[in-house]
Amino acid sequence: MTTSIQPGSNQGLSKQRIEALSDAIFAFAMTLLVLDVKIPKIPEALITHRVLVHTLLNLWPKFLSFVISFLILGLFWIAHHGYSHFLKRTDRYFLWLNLLFLMVVVFLPFSTDFLGDYPRYRIAAMIYGCNIMALGLTLYWQWAYATSGHRLVGAQIEPELVRKGKKRILLGVLANLCAVLLALVNARLSLILYVLFPVAYILPSQFDHHWTHSHD
Repeated sequence: MTTSIQPGSNQGLSKQRIEALSDAIFAFAMTLLVLDVKIPKIPEALITHRVLVHTLLNLWPKFLSFVISFLILGLFWIAHHGYSHFLKRTDRYFLWLNLLFLMVVVFLPFSTDFLGDYPRYRIAAMIYGCNIMALGLTLYWQWAYATSGHRLVGAQIEPELVRKGKKRILLGVLANLCAVLLALVNARLSLILYVLFPVAYILPSQFDHHWTHSHD
């Protein structure tokens, strides 16, 4: 029977197993995204060049939601990998937090498909935004738990680094909360924020500079 460890111990559950499962789940979810982009069946007698072009153009919401979600999952994978780098040990509670985070990850293909099918409806935009918010909140929960009192991280980790990591996550949660609220007014306007969200996080942050410096 596996038991939790005390802070400061050098033993614990293998974080390599956590990273392996997380990578597999992310890869699976990112692959599922493209499977939802399907060209509708067209009767053979109706197929023409114009019909095919028109059919592809009508799929723009599906393509857009796929690209946004793929980038968002990529960003969360990078963030998860970055935070995991600072883990020195794990415990059973952290494992359950990570499983909760991964459960939210595998839900994203569903909310992406829903948004791609009904981009004009606020319920689809709101569910999508809530899904991304849940990703941010569960990742924040992991980071806050791991760093509280240096529970699962090394004693040398800087408090400023911990604070910047929390701030970076919460800014993303706030941005998506704004998108969810905006969907109450106009679902298409909320799509603009969903597009801008991954763009704003592609550039390295101060947290990334700390992470890079720790590898030197």
